[in-house]
Amino acid sequence: MKNIMRLAVAAGIMMLLILSNVDASGRELAIVTNKNYPLDSITANSAKEIYLGEKLTEGRVKIKPMENSDDELYNKFIENVMESTIGKYKAHWIKKVFQDGTIPPVKNNSSAEILKLIAKVSGGIGYVWADEVKGDDVKVILKVVVGN
Repeated sequence: MKNIMRLAVAAGIMMLLILSNVDASGRELAIVTNKNYPLDSITANSAKEIYLGEKLTEGRVKIKPMENSDDELYNKFIENVMESTIGKYKAHWIKKVFQDGTIPPVKNNSSAEILKLIAKVSGGIGYVWADEVKGDDVKVILKVVVGN
């Protein structure tokens, strides 16, 4: 009987370890900028400030945030980087546009389009899946692991 209990406990622990590894192995979201952006890294809090329209420049460079139209990526960005809901995020921008006249981040059709624009636009910043970043025209300044 003791052996059966030990086996059951060991099996339970193994399952917990397996399940925790599955959840931790989510995809990586990458915040990318033009290769000439003045910083090589930022914090998640800085990314939030940029995407809430609170941080508009970095040194003398005007920041131009871009949104991704990929629904899954957009949802993961709002949830994991912005630590918000889509409804709250959109409400924030409606208020910001009408109160301050601030222009919200531009929404682009695809990660490929965002990467192409960021490579050309000084101050361009956007988010894509980390495995989509290729070449040296852009640089990754923050990576965030998001759940499956």
